[in-house]
Amino acid sequence: MFDPAKIADDACVDGHLDTDPIYAVLLSLGQRLITGRLTIADAAGDNHMYFMQGRPVGVHLAEHFHPLGQLLLELGRMSGATFVRAQRLIAEGNRLPGQVYKELGILDESSLKDVLAIQARRKAEHFCRLGSRAFQFCRGLTYLTGFTSTPLDPHAVIFLAVRQQMGEQSREVWLDGARGDQVRLVPPGGAPPEGQTPENLGLPAPPPNFGFGAPEERFLVRVLSGFESVVDLSDTGTLPRDEMAVLLRYLEVIGRLQRRPIPVKRAPTPTPVDARTPIDAPAVVRRASTPPPVVSPTAQTSPRQVSVLVEANNELAALQRAPLNEPTSDDVFSKPSPVAPGAPTKPRPQPTPYATPDAPTDPRRPAANREELMRPAPVASPAPPPQQDAMVFASALEPGVVTAPPEQSVVISEDLPAPVVRKKKIKRTEPLPSEGSGLVVSETRREKTTITELPSIVIEDE
Repeated sequence: MFDPAKIADDACVDGHLDTDPIYAVLLSLGQRLITGRLTIADAAGDNHMYFMQGRPVGVHLAEHFHPLGQLLLELGRMSGATFVRAQRLIAEGNRLPGQVYKELGILDESSLKDVLAIQARRKAEHFCRLGSRAFQFCRGLTYLTGFTSTPLDPHAVIFLAVRQQMGEQSREVWLDGARGDQVRLVPPGGAPPEGQTPENLGLPAPPPNFGFGAPEERFLVRVLSGFESVVDLSDTGTLPRDEMAVLLRYLEVIGRLQRRPIPVKRAPTPTPVDARTPIDAPAVVRRASTPPPVVSPTAQTSPRQVSVLVEANNELAALQRAPLNEPTSDDVFSKPSPVAPGAPTKPRPQPTPYATPDAPTDPRRPAANREELMRPAPVASPAPPPQQDAMVFASALEPGVVTAPPEQSVVISEDLPAPVVRKKKIKRTEPLPSEGSGLVVSETRREKTTITELPSIVIEDE
């Protein structure tokens, strides 16, 4: 790393421009106010740039480059005939070109300084174009000899070095690297207040010293006002892409460019304007984990399906397993549905205690009972099908839902036979005596058995 402060007086150090670019060397000499000579050799010879207290004061090139007469012709300060006459006078008297042009009235003292500054600037551009080669710096006043003093702005020379070292490809590479960044020009005193413009538009020297015009000034005002995206500056800026890349890179070299990544903007979640506020409905507590099957009104429900419905509900299953106080049949759902209040009902005749299948022909029963039993008894209408009970029971499995049983009416007809209720027979271990005969009938067997007395045997004692 090149550090001129470590160089002793009247001493020289060597370096290479690949390690220390020319603009970095010039910046180090200007910051440390070093006096000396910087030498870069090329095919034509040695090229020198002289510094006084860190400021370039002259440039001497190995080849005759940008002579004063040719520059005046290019600037339109004189004609071709005057140029030929001035060249003859310079060659015959071995005089300085500046003095000859002053004698011819082409230049005065003030205009001569301006033209010499333009000439020195062009020589500095050529000197700063040299790169990828070795250099040598010698510190001390003893090396400031053999040149024409033409002071230059050190900041303008550094800008020329950045511009000459950045080719077309290097500029595109820098823009691609800063594509996702925002940049801002920050003067040494910090960001200026809103509505105020700092001195020299934030540059270390007046803009004319850099050769800037109105487009560069508008660009500087824009990056002074706040962060700007590099892509936006490239598309809508006042400078071409290559010139913008050079200016931003120069501000970065002198430490006045602030860069940051473009903040990612998250799109807000869209909220529909006409969206209705949801209303919390009362929650329905369901006790059964699995929904019970839906029973169709027209479908026939078998006892097995009804038992499955009972097992699906824990409370009903517990009620079914509990002992009953009154005798019931095997199918608890075979009972007829309750009669709706207000419907005409007729009490069902109760069967006789002796109503058995063989009651009409049993000779043991009285004749009055036999005639009463032979008489046809009125029969009520049949009970409704069991599917209605199943429907009512299925609705009871839905918690929170109360379904009223359908109203039914019972019509009793005298023409229908009375239902036969089978009563459980009581088995007896001893035969009952028969009435009106000497036969004993056994109730435990279906056939009748005649039991006679056994003859008695008397054994007399001798």
